[in-house]
Amino acid sequence: MTHTTNQNQQSISVPTRQHPFPLDLAHTALLVIDMQNGFCHPDGFCGNELGADLSAAHAIIPRIQNSIDWARKHDLLIVYTRESHLPDMSDVSPSKELRYRNAGYPIGSPGKMGRFLIQGEPGTNLIDQMQPLDTELQIDKPAQSVFIGTDLVNILQQRNITHLLFTGVTTECCVLASYRQASDLGFYCLLLEDCCAAMSPVEHQATIDVLLGENGAIGWVTSSDNLILS
Repeated sequence: MTHTTNQNQQSISVPTRQHPFPLDLAHTALLVIDMQNGFCHPDGFCGNELGADLSAAHAIIPRIQNSIDWARKHDLLIVYTRESHLPDMSDVSPSKELRYRNAGYPIGSPGKMGRFLIQGEPGTNLIDQMQPLDTELQIDKPAQSVFIGTDLVNILQQRNITHLLFTGVTTECCVLASYRQASDLGFYCLLLEDCCAAMSPVEHQATIDVLLGENGAIGWVTSSDNLILS
């Protein structure tokens, strides 16, 4: 691992599954994607109404917390996202409405923690273990990718962010959608595979396999330990 430090910048070569990731700490942000009650809390819609297995989502919580602690130590920008919609659901596209209804979890469905994916409902709040500092960003996004319907690209450009670290749920859905779009936007993207989870280990692994495809042409994947210990 190579460290290059000057007054304004620290560059680190992070080992990954394939090719080293050139991490520029002075221009890096950590994304914590959709660690909200609806997806991760036992009383949330996925756990209570759908009866989904949340064990993988629970397992990544301490590892994400460690990554957040590391990011705060290095003064990185941290961005927390919430998949959510306006109470009148006017920002739900017809395509998304149909897709989620077909999947068995219509947007706005009532549950123990309120209407599913609706802003202001307890289910849309971040889990208790992921409480941002006042200096950290929280972004509500109406799509699976964090770059659709938000101002995140402008925020990152204004702060000269070029490198993004990805954590959160679910690996194959909102994490992958955000990762792939960020890559196409020109960001250097690193997925922390042990800080991401899916409702199915098969779907999680399939996403990792996709990102490892074509010998690194798609992206970089590593563990949080490789990052923190670099």
